[in-house]
Amino acid sequence: MAFDTPIIPGANPRLSREHIAARGDGIRLIGQQCKACGKTLFPRTGICPDCRSEDLQDVELPDEGVLYSWSVVHVAPKPWVTPYVIGYVDLPSNVRVFSHIGGDSERLKVGMTVKLEAVPPAAPDAKAPPFLFSPVRQG
Repeated sequence: MAFDTPIIPGANPRLSREHIAARGDGIRLIGQQCKACGKTLFPRTGICPDCRSEDLQDVELPDEGVLYSWSVVHVAPKPWVTPYVIGYVDLPSNVRVFSHIGGDSERLKVGMTVKLEAVPPAAPDAKAPPFLFSPVRQG
């Protein structure tokens, strides 16, 4: 699966390709881990904000996390289609990811488990992010 659509319309078109790894069991976000202090980062920055080391290595981040907060967006610039949900997801690697959130916004709850999902573009020129986090169905 190709991820050529930028995470943010008009942003660096390579951003999505550089921050996502496609695997047989889904996708993973690619962050960085500081070799000096162990801090994990997303998105990749090239320098550790904690210790200022530039000795970083790429790491795959967990595909499940906990919904920290969210908001329903009703007004947005073109080409975004509203409403949509954005929010923050806390990953077990102590990283907070800003992302689109899937599922029914009326059923979202702080602290619920969410899972990373690939979002195939609706059209070749679609301006939507290639991933989102959706609530995990509790059996």
